[in-house]
Amino acid sequence: MKSITFLKHASAAVMVTALTVGNVNAQDSDLGSSLLQGWSGTASLGASTATGNSEASNINASIRLGKTSGLWEHLVFGTMFKGSSAILVQSRDEAGELEFDDSGFPVREIIKGDNSDRIAVGYQPRYYWRPKTYFFGILDYEQDKPANVKLGSRQIVGVGHKFFSNEFGFLSGEVGFGNKNTEVVYGDDVNGGIGYLGLNYLNRINENVTFNADLRSDFGSDNTFTEIGLGVAFKLSQKMALKVAHFTRGNSDITNPTLGSLSSSSDSVTNINLVIDI
Repeated sequence: MKSITFLKHASAAVMVTALTVGNVNAQDSDLGSSLLQGWSGTASLGASTATGNSEASNINASIRLGKTSGLWEHLVFGTMFKGSSAILVQSRDEAGELEFDDSGFPVREIIKGDNSDRIAVGYQPRYYWRPKTYFFGILDYEQDKPANVKLGSRQIVGVGHKFFSNEFGFLSGEVGFGNKNTEVVYGDDVNGGIGYLGLNYLNRINENVTFNADLRSDFGSDNTFTEIGLGVAFKLSQKMALKVAHFTRGNSDITNPTLGSLSSSSDSVTNINLVIDI
């Protein structure tokens, strides 16, 4: 069942990626051209599966598109992490002692569950009132039930500045304020005003290797969220690259109480993705 579920997720993601790339490359498709006219960016896809004494599968995908029109820049982004696992463990009685059957063999049971289930989408418009300085807004939504986030949303306004930007890379920073609403699966919802800080760095080490580092943080009286991302991309062709990325996300005061000793306010993910230029 887990393998079938994984194949369904993987097939769906591959179809979406293929359709996206197909629309870009199909010059004779008026619909594809009109939808993506002026937009460019990247789409990535990664997946893995394991079978045997334990079963696990996961798939992750992301897309980031940008468009410039006069003094305006529009960014649209989305990410998805889906993962499930099954493991065979030895049963214990009410006293915590290991259980055995009449033949002396251990009694075992299969435990199944989702270890990740995050979907996030967002939109950020920017207005450049100076060549390197801009006003921006952020509107985004996310769902991450294994991390106890049933539905989260942010509405932020602020100012950003590109400290440098050239053919070798860029460094930009953003500060702002706004509102954040987090509806949790278990416990009390967290809502209120927040401050916002974002940093983005990219370095083209050479024509085939690119390094990036990103940080964003929301901080309020009831909750602080921090995400750090690191990545190295290796160019495979004009339109494709292989990327090794690591993400660490921390959400203070929001944990999943059903996980017991495994409950944590932070998650880390390391993956290898195929990245396609759109």
